[in-house]
Parts: sequence; structure tokens; C-alpha cells
Amino acid sequence: MKIQIFSDIHGDQKTLEKLLSVPADVYISAGDLTNFGKGLDGCGPILAKQASRVWVIPGNHETVQQNQEFCAGAGFVDFHRQVRQLGSTYWAGLGYSNPTPFDTPGEYSEEQLAEALDGFRNHSPLYLVVHAPPHGSKLDEFAPGKHAGSRAVREWVEREQPEMLFCGHIHECGGKSDQIGRTRCFNVGKRGYLLDLP
Repeated sequence: MKIQIFSDIHGDQKTLEKLLSVPADVYISAGDLTNFGKGLDGCGPILAKQASRVWVIPGNHETVQQNQEFCAGAGFVDFHRQVRQLGSTYWAGLGYSNPTPFDTPGEYSEEQLAEALDGFRNHSPLYLVVHAPPHGSKLDEFAPGKHAGSRAVREWVEREQPEMLFCGHIHECGGKSDQIGRTRCFNVGKRGYLLDLP
């Protein structure tokens, strides 16, 4: 089973078309298809080619309501704050980011992120898709020694140790990987990450 995971498209329709042209069983958008909510209409027809195989969480540039309406209108899976089963594996999705300096529409406090993540406990093996990367990792360093990821995500991963984590949000880290305990972590970025599940 192949899962194509990507993030931070920000209206780049050519890149989105390329990602959707890769054969996969599920396509997961890990947030920020748009810029401040504008451009979902342009992304919809491209994603619609895979219809019900598309799972979407909102990034910090989309609201929960926008994501719900977008998914409902096109037949996509609204994956935000959901746990779904793929074969013998469990997948959890959490959109939004921790607070940013940019006043984007999709932001949670660290306490809200921690509360949402708590709903994903007791599923194993768990694959976690979040928009916000774990703080203090190779996935959230936007400048040398400066980290902008979520402390709540970091703490949850350290404690619960999911099988893998996929995130986006920090563009400078797209394509980078890290390890937190036994959890393999990837900032998928707009290049995407194709996971081949056994």
C-alpha cells in the first residue's frame, strides 16, 4: 500500500498535479494548500482526480470550517482530528499550527494541540500526520539555532512514540528527517513523501 503525503502547496497547482500523478492508494495533504484560505477552488479539481483517496487536514492558512466545506463539496476525507485505519495500521491527522507571528487563521495554542493529540492515544502502530513539526528538531529550524515547531507535538511524540510522524509548516525544512526516540519523523514539504507500507 502506497501513501503519498505532502504539505505547503500554497496554491502551486503544477506541483500539486505532479504529486497527484504518482500512483498511490491514499493521498494526504498535511495542510496549507492555500495562502490565507485563498485558492482552494484551484486545488479542488486536481485533487478530485483521486476523489475519495484524498485526505486533507487544514494548515495554519485554512480554517477548520473551510477544510470541512472543501472536503464535503468534493468527496475528500476531512482527516482533521480523526483516526483512520489502513490495513493493520492506524493513522491520525491534526491540522493547524502552534501560534505564529503572522496571525494566520489556523492556529492552536500549545494547550489546544496537547488536548487534541491526547485523543490519539491507545492506537498501535500509529502514523501521525500533523501540520506543525515537533519543536527543537531538524524539522522546525527556520534559521540556525532558531526553532518554530510545537512543544506539545514534541512532548507527545516523546511520550507516546508513534511509529512515524509526518509534518510540514516550516518551508526551510521540507525534505528533512529526524528521529525522536524510536519515532521516525519527516517534514514532507511540497516535494512530498511516498511511504510504501508492507
